[in-house]
Amino acid sequence: MEALHNSGERFPEPACHPGTRTSLLEDLRRWSLDTSPDSSLLWLHGSAGAGKSAIAQQFAGDLHTQGRLGATFFFKRGHPTRGIWNRLFTTISYQLATYVSELLLPIGQAVESDKLIVGRSMAAQFQRLLVDPFRNAPALQLPPILVLDGLDECQDREVQQQILRLLINAIRARQLPSRILISSRPEPHLREVLETAETSGICRHFELSADAAAYENIRTYLRDEFSRIHNEYRARGIDLGGVWPAPESLEHLVHKSSGVFIYAATVIRFVDDEYSHPVDRLDSVLRLDPDSTVPLDDLYTQILSVLPHNPQQLRILHATWRKGIVSEMDPEEIDLLLNLRPGTSRLQLRGLHSLLEVPTLRTLLAIPRPVAFLHASFHDFLGDKRRSRSWCVSQPWLESDHLYCMIRLLSSPPLTDSVWTLHAPGAIFEALTVLVPSEHLRGMCRVGVEACAKARGKSVS
Repeated sequence: MEALHNSGERFPEPACHPGTRTSLLEDLRRWSLDTSPDSSLLWLHGSAGAGKSAIAQQFAGDLHTQGRLGATFFFKRGHPTRGIWNRLFTTISYQLATYVSELLLPIGQAVESDKLIVGRSMAAQFQRLLVDPFRNAPALQLPPILVLDGLDECQDREVQQQILRLLINAIRARQLPSRILISSRPEPHLREVLETAETSGICRHFELSADAAAYENIRTYLRDEFSRIHNEYRARGIDLGGVWPAPESLEHLVHKSSGVFIYAATVIRFVDDEYSHPVDRLDSVLRLDPDSTVPLDDLYTQILSVLPHNPQQLRILHATWRKGIVSEMDPEEIDLLLNLRPGTSRLQLRGLHSLLEVPTLRTLLAIPRPVAFLHASFHDFLGDKRRSRSWCVSQPWLESDHLYCMIRLLSSPPLTDSVWTLHAPGAIFEALTVLVPSEHLRGMCRVGVEACAKARGKSVS
């Protein structure tokens, strides 16, 4: 249920700042009330950091309040459940059965008739959990609204295209009486599907462009947030000056944002640091090259500059960034993997609160949560040497170091004696379950064991 708009894992979820995006949200509201099949699908697209997820979240929340929400799914790149398609249609059907009373019985019957549905193909799940229940349900007064955010963050391009084609074909065949909002970056492989003759009669396009309204929204956001920071420090007895920031400084930031909300939001998170003076923090941002054509990259580099630039810092960032094997790790798991003194990763990452979500320390009552990127654009930045330069974490030596750390973990007692002497199918993984307390690291060990076993000619799965 992590992908729902009101999931506890996504708290605090992104949302539109009060008084912003009002015109766009009104357009979405009108679209949601339109019963014409000619616009059943709406593609909300824009560049990285344009505010797509905040708009999708706000729209979903408004629909939920009005009792018109059908289902939501918020994708997240690299996430074990939100970054793959396998949970998509089961999650949507669960919500439809919850929110739309007419669909409760047919969806329940579909699950009852095939208890292995969660393991079926994407097409089979879509047919049995969505198309068939809609066909067997009584007529709906208003079509339920589905909100799918961040489709471009789901697995790979082929999967994303397959999801779109299933939805489009069902809409064209009048098999899916609902309205669907999909948000994503305007990737070419998505355009190939959504900008064709087949979709021209059913799909509307909303582009989040850097127009005058976008700049005005960012101006409102920055003005309100700086006012909040000013008032909070005044309440602590710290005066930031009569007018802070100066009007020209505010306009400079609005201009440097290029109409992209992630720039403004990152500036506010960076300035609003409880261990630093906000005036000094803002001044460091204002001193960045005013003629730069890549202001977001400059801002990321400036924030990273507060960290010690050494191999250990890069190893920690690499472990945070590297999601391909299983999923992200929490600070304690990073310390264990990299053989660092407990608490090292947590201390090293503290200065990146404006870019990373570092979870609180694990307790008996708290569910372990991984370090998470607040926005995918920072993940992209760290992996691109042309942009991040000396802070790039996709370097070969870091990959080699990561592999070495996995081998060291697998070779350490009691794993050496307990794991490598087991040959029965499944016995190795049973031993890992007992000997490696961390679920994420256990998953990484499983991959390492598989690779080593194949090299030795033994099958363990």
